[in-house]
Amino acid sequence: MPFADNDGVKIHYHTTGSGPSIVLMHGFMGDIGSWYKLGYPDTLSPNHTVITVDARGHGESDKPYDPMDYIDKTMATDVIAVLDDMDIKKSHYFGFSMGSRIGFELAAHYQKRFISFILGGQTPGIRNEHGNESTKKRIALFEKGSEEVARVMSRSRKEYDSYLEPTLNGDIKAYIAKTKAIAMREDISQHLLDLEVPCLIYAGEEDLLSHDSAEEHAAKMPTAQFVTLPGLNHMESIARTDLVFPIINKFLNEFSKT
Repeated sequence: MPFADNDGVKIHYHTTGSGPSIVLMHGFMGDIGSWYKLGYPDTLSPNHTVITVDARGHGESDKPYDPMDYIDKTMATDVIAVLDDMDIKKSHYFGFSMGSRIGFELAAHYQKRFISFILGGQTPGIRNEHGNESTKKRIALFEKGSEEVARVMSRSRKEYDSYLEPTLNGDIKAYIAKTKAIAMREDISQHLLDLEVPCLIYAGEEDLLSHDSAEEHAAKMPTAQFVTLPGLNHMESIARTDLVFPIINKFLNEFSKT
């Protein structure tokens, strides 16, 4: 399996299908396999070259332990490194949660490398109170060790199934470093006010982390459209493929030209 090199950090990726490329970037504590378990590559590969990426700190990619190595803008350059490794000039991009935040950074700083963006379950704004509390709880849990993480995750609801294995088998030190980086997240919405690339932003109606902020910022982005998934929480907005697939396929069909 191929790796791209980004200033000494190896980023693992996988490709399948043919046609215009689309990068899939998972959420925190997921990996390439999370997409496959939910069927996204199988759904998209008949019309696209699907590039699934293990974010740094996840899967088979390198796992530094310095929080500064996990700043969103730095992680965005990992995606550019993958595109450069494949000699791809322009691609679609689909990110969920952490992957969506990386997508906002790409839209802000590298929009000329992309055909369109699909950004789910995230906002370009700052973390809200719910997000900050989640960050504190997450670090406290990780610091208790892998056995406690496993005990807590054993009670997870069904929508977490595709993330369960990488969470239990992941590098906790890397997860702590990324969580600390999330706590330093800044508002980048001002860099998206002149976005020219088509952008679909969506979130579950019950997603306390992102829905209201994402909707607010999408309204200020000239090429963005916002879609609410009624009744869904954060993880359901990637796991409920019966609702997500039709939305992303419709969007991609409109912007499938390279």
